[in-house]
Amino acid sequence: MILIYLLKVSACTALFFGFYMLVLRKFTFFKINRFYLLATMMLSFIIPVLQFEVKREITMVETEAPVNIPEIKPTDQAPQLIQPVMEYQPMVKHKLNWMMVLYYVYGTTALFLLLVCLWRLFSLLKHTNRYTKNGYGLKLIIKTEGFTNCSFFNYVFINNVDLSATDLSVLLKHEQVHTRQYHSIDKMMLMVFKSILWFNPIVYLYDKALEQVHEYEADEMTSTDYGNEAYANLLLKLAITKSHTPLMHNFVKSPIKDRIKMLFTAKSKKMKKLTYLFAIPVALGLIWLFAVQVVYAQNIKDEGKPSKDLYEGALKGKVLNIKKETIGLYTFDLLSNGKVYPIEANTFKEKIKVGDELVVYISGKGFNIKKTDRSGKVIAETNGLIYSATKVTTLTGSLIYEQKIENHAFLYEANKARSASSKIKSIEKNVNGKIEKIVLNDGLFTINLNLKAQNILNNYLKIGDRVLVKFIGEKLVSKNTYTTDKMIVLYSEPKKYIIKNEALYNRFYFNDGKQKVAVVKNEAAKVSGPVEPKIISFKKMTGDVKHKVSYMENAVIDISNCRLEARYVELDQANNKMIAKNASLKNSKQNVMVKSDLMTFDLKKGDYRIDIGDETKTGKLYPNR
Repeated sequence: MILIYLLKVSACTALFFGFYMLVLRKFTFFKINRFYLLATMMLSFIIPVLQFEVKREITMVETEAPVNIPEIKPTDQAPQLIQPVMEYQPMVKHKLNWMMVLYYVYGTTALFLLLVCLWRLFSLLKHTNRYTKNGYGLKLIIKTEGFTNCSFFNYVFINNVDLSATDLSVLLKHEQVHTRQYHSIDKMMLMVFKSILWFNPIVYLYDKALEQVHEYEADEMTSTDYGNEAYANLLLKLAITKSHTPLMHNFVKSPIKDRIKMLFTAKSKKMKKLTYLFAIPVALGLIWLFAVQVVYAQNIKDEGKPSKDLYEGALKGKVLNIKKETIGLYTFDLLSNGKVYPIEANTFKEKIKVGDELVVYISGKGFNIKKTDRSGKVIAETNGLIYSATKVTTLTGSLIYEQKIENHAFLYEANKARSASSKIKSIEKNVNGKIEKIVLNDGLFTINLNLKAQNILNNYLKIGDRVLVKFIGEKLVSKNTYTTDKMIVLYSEPKKYIIKNEALYNRFYFNDGKQKVAVVKNEAAKVSGPVEPKIISFKKMTGDVKHKVSYMENAVIDISNCRLEARYVELDQANNKMIAKNASLKNSKQNVMVKSDLMTFDLKKGDYRIDIGDETKTGKLYPNR
């Protein structure tokens, strides 16, 4: 993101310039100071784009804490009783994209300032048509008003009124130094930097400091030939002359008091040049802060294998065909980088055609849908894996489709534990280095984990780490902010380390990570009939009357006192089967229990199966009462 990059650049300029003001400014090494200011300004743009990885090995930390909670007993059939659902009322919110507003404001201002720079440059060059050349290669232009007694490259603008021959000689010597040292190039560079970082006050201080160094350097070399006192008198004489063109060097634009004071300042000792080496730790610190990423080496045995059907990223390609699968699902084949990707298109098939060039964003696992008869025999299925698009645009960026995602602080598991994926915002430790509190924030919701009682000593967690946490006993303390002192387990994402509350973990999970689910009293009776789903709403429905199969888009369905919301649903009434794609299952309080790219319901048996990442989980349904 360009704005984040520019903020990092601004932070670099602030630290580099702070070091200059505190340490280097009073030295009389003007050439070195000039090099430092230019080099650090350019380094400020380079450092944030550097990328280095540092690997750090970490170990698993487990903790035990005595927590008194009711014992939860495992059961093979794991029903979850959920209360009747609340009325569903869809709401569409239109939000102003403030990030795009910032982009437009920044870009418009930067472009305007760059155009102003060009206008000033052309305005200046208009005065360079007529000149006389002296013996030192300077092109002299006589002017009596506007910007005078100043230079731009080897063009020198002179107001020779009231100037003696000696004064004119001193002035030309001074401007000759600016010309030979190419100070005008520095000025043009700073004009560009100020246009890019117009919001950063430090860049204007850089410009002022660099111009001051230019004048010190020219004053030093000129006063060597004419003497400090005579040169200082000329500075005072011409002090009333000013230049209004920031691209030029004016003989007396820089503060006269500082320049005269520097003329009579004793030269800095050569040993003080070693002080400039202290700028290296400043640069290394900024590189560590903005360019180094710490990667933690995995030391937990990973039994899972990378999924070949998992893809995440943007695909740019051409639509080869649009077809209807045997199960009723519409898909299209996208040719991208020599490979063909089948992509589900039920909700936007009317907006695309064969030959269209699209950008398709995919984030998730490919899926395969099978249709079975009463005996469980597969009678139809999709032809290979199909991917789900989260966003589809044209090559020019015009939006065709975008998946709407609901935000939730956490999900409810079947064992009633809460599960959330987030990032570490802060870590609080006591004097002994043990963690007392971890604050998680995913950009919208905050979860405070109070861990003082768990006696955790861990030096591997750091701010910014992405983690998966499971817990119970949360309290809503303010809007979008929860707090709990009953964390069950915390994993890094991907799993490279783990912090576990052994006492709580053993009550909610088996050793292999499977959930323990409480047996609900008075619900041990077997299901006497199939679960009957109740259709609440849908955007579009088609059907196969002969086989009693309905296909729905953007459907809301009540099922077993739960609410199912899915982008695509196939309801097979003849075989008591239902398939939901890009779906979430909510309880009566509208809390999301599970989310999955694919859910398969066996209405006769009263259970369901979900795919989450590389895991497959099952759950139990109850018939509507």
